[in-house]
This record gives sequence, C-alpha cells and structure tokens, in this order.
Amino acid sequence: MAQSINRSVSAQESNIQEFSKEDHCHLESRYECPICYNWLNEPVLTSCGHRFCGKCIISWLRKENVCPVDKQTLQMESDIFPDNFTRREILQIKKPCPNATYGCLKSVSPVEMDAHVLICEFRRRTTAFPCYFARCGCKYTATSEQALESHIRNEMGHHLELLLETFLKTKTLESEARHWEAPAKANGAPSSQSDLMRAMYERIVVLEQKQQEMSVKIDKMREQLAKTCSMAEIQAKYTDGVLVWQIGQFQSKVRAMSANPNIMFYSGEAYTSPHGYKFCARVNISPKVKDYIGLHVHMMQSENDYHLDWPFKGRIRISMIHP
Repeated sequence: MAQSINRSVSAQESNIQEFSKEDHCHLESRYECPICYNWLNEPVLTSCGHRFCGKCIISWLRKENVCPVDKQTLQMESDIFPDNFTRREILQIKKPCPNATYGCLKSVSPVEMDAHVLICEFRRRTTAFPCYFARCGCKYTATSEQALESHIRNEMGHHLELLLETFLKTKTLESEARHWEAPAKANGAPSSQSDLMRAMYERIVVLEQKQQEMSVKIDKMREQLAKTCSMAEIQAKYTDGVLVWQIGQFQSKVRAMSANPNIMFYSGEAYTSPHGYKFCARVNISPKVKDYIGLHVHMMQSENDYHLDWPFKGRIRISMIHP
C-alpha cells in the first residue's frame, strides 16, 4: 500500500538520510516513512495509526489534508502526535559509517548518519558543480545539482550585475582594440604580414618618440629641482641666523600631537651665518605633560662642522607671534 503513494516532497526532503539508502534492504517497514521511504526522522504518529517523518507529513499536509496511506482527513494541530517510543528505538540502532572502508570506525544511529557524514574526517569528496556564471566572476561552487539550481534562483540579481560588468569590460576592450588595428589595404583585402609588421614598426616609432619627450621633461624637472634646492640652501645660509617659521593649521597639528605623542613637526633649515652652525626647530607635546607644547632647537650636521666649536654655546632668542 505504501508503494502506491505519490511522492510530492521537495528535492531537499527527498535527500534526507541519503547515506542510509545503502542499507535500505535492512530497513524494517515499521521504521520506514511511507512518504520518503527512508528511516523515520523525528517520527510522529497520526490519529489513524500511521507513522511518518515529522517534516514529511507536515509538508504533505500543507498541500493535502488527508493521510497519504488511507486518505483519512487529518488536521495538523489535532491529529499529529510525537512518537517518542519509536524515536528511541531508532536511536538505539547503530549503523557503521559509509566511510568505514576509508578508515572511519564510528557507528551512529541512521537518523544521525547525515550529520555525521558531513563532518566525518574520512568522508569522500563530492562532485563539485561550479556556477554557470563562473566565467563572469561568480565563485560559488555547489555540492549538488539541487543546491546549484537554488543558487541560480536566489542570486539572479548578483548574476545580472556580473553580466553587466563583463559586458562593459568587453565594450572597453573592443574600443581599445580598434585603436590598435593595423591599417587595411586600399583594395580592402586582408592585411598581409608585411603590413602588420609595418604597422607595428610605426607604433614602436611613436612610442619611442613619446619616451624621448618624457625623458627630456624629466631632465628639465631634475634641473629645476636642483636649482630650487640650491636656492633653498643659499637662502638658509644668508638668513643671519634668523629662522622664520610659520606653522599653518596650528590647531589641527596640536590635536594630532595630543592624540599621538610620537607626531612631531619640524621647521626648515637655517644657518647662524654662511659658515656657521646649521639648525632647525621642532615642536611636539610630551606624553607626560600634555598641557604644554615643547619647542626645541636641533643642531644639524653640515659642511661647516669641522671648524666650529662644540658644543654650541651661542645665545638663542625665540619670539612667538599669533596672527
């Protein structure tokens, strides 16, 4: 009688206890679900005396309000009861893991077999089903055709975005390719190898010209930078020992130093005289005393150090002007 029942359950439900099917020949009829034909999982008993998997009968009654065996009317709220006795009997049955031939020594209940197989360290590798949109950038890989179909349905918007992105990249490449095409012959015939070589040579000449122009510009910029550095060095030497340091964005600098005591700000360089000491100034906030700003004068190495007296014994005068 159970063989005449129409199986109208989902693909995911029909795969419950997949590995238990290998021992289907040893499955007693009183432990078999008449809907999925597998071991009773969370068994329930109906008012008409039949046993089913909890999920199977609930899915069935959502579509049909009759028992799938004797067609008696059933109400989900009042005619379905948990069958704890049968559940305990099934849990006491132990089956070897399907991966026993690969080294697994565990024996578990048939209804717990699926959960064990998923985490079994000796489990066999399943076939991978890459997404149909893998070439467009989708990295999803399913372990079953049902999972792949579900992914295709649920990620349609994401796949459309990948298609649009791929299409735009293709259009960009096509546009760039048109600029690199070799000139066609006057008679419209396909370009020969010599024409292609000539076009490549012309392109190389253009690139060499651009490279030469860039080299000239770089040389000029280097000369200008050297002159600027030289002028800065001359100005630093002939300041008569006066260093004017304008600190811009002072409040933001103070906040930065307060948040991180390792942050310090330095002035430009200056000389006490053309052949004198080289120095600069520094401001920072001490991590121990954050209510005050420290101003320090640093003596720097220069080409004049060999004839100067050390340590420095001059007088330093500091003036602060708030604009």
